Amino acid sequence: MTGTIVDYSSAGLVIETGGGSRTFPAENVARIETRRIAAHEKAASLLAAGDFPASLAAYRAAREQETRPWVRREITAEIVWCCRALGQLTAAASEFLLLVRADPATPYFDCIPLAWYASAQSAQLEQDARTWLRQESTPAAVLLGASYLLPTELGGTALDRLRKLSTGADKTIAQLALTQTWRTAAVSADAGQVASWERTLESMPPRLRAGGYYVAGQAWARLGEWEKSALAMMRIPILHSRDRQLAAQALLDAGTALEKLGRREESLGLYRELLKGYPESPRVAEAQARLSQPAGAAEGKSE
Repeated sequence: MTGTIVDYSSAGLVIETGGGSRTFPAENVARIETRRIAAHEKAASLLAAGDFPASLAAYRAAREQETRPWVRREITAEIVWCCRALGQLTAAASEFLLLVRADPATPYFDCIPLAWYASAQSAQLEQDARTWLRQESTPAAVLLGASYLLPTELGGTALDRLRKLSTGADKTIAQLALTQTWRTAAVSADAGQVASWERTLESMPPRLRAGGYYVAGQAWARLGEWEKSALAMMRIPILHSRDRQLAAQALLDAGTALEKLGRREESLGLYRELLKGYPESPRVAEAQARLSQPAGAAEGKSE
């Protein structure tokens, strides 16, 4: 379909052609090709080259220069991805909330910077998460806050908020909130429950599955189902490589699972893939250590 794009949002793609204006559902849009200003082209080239700091600066400049609101929203989504790649989680969340305040069911919802595993986080990030959790009028903010507070002393409150969101009217937020609740259930889930989670993931839009795959992979690992754990983890770098921090963590965990199965050479390949494909990841040091350790050393480790 060729024409002039009037708007692209959760309401759909509105395009003007010689025969008038037509609207297509957002979920039916596979790709958009449009004229980009020079700053936007530069930002995209830098992103493709893996230069995230320069790409982030270029995208910010492009957003200032771009006049089309729907393209500005697209650029904002790219800014979120850049911030996430750089580990700038507060900035990523703030930019994402700009998106949902302009378009609550934004087609770029897959860039939401949720936490999917417990990790060291700054006091500022935890404080920001507390603020997001209180923003009841913005469900996406509550979802964000709850994801970061789940492993903290406010975990009970966060879980309650997630359960409430999981039954809400917004289907996208409900699905993501549900998969977030699995994080607390994973420590005691049996094989039947985890298999049920994976069936639920298959019914979700593909773009929203990455975090759920990770939680399922962790649960399989706790059950000693190393093959299933590795398979779940590998879906992330294969299908969701834009989620760079999660993909890097998944490669590390999949490598551990393969080592448990005695498949050392395959695990080493995953560690090398992490080093080559995700050099900005905090997991690089651990991957390097795994590559240099004697065979069998990881088999006795508790993950």
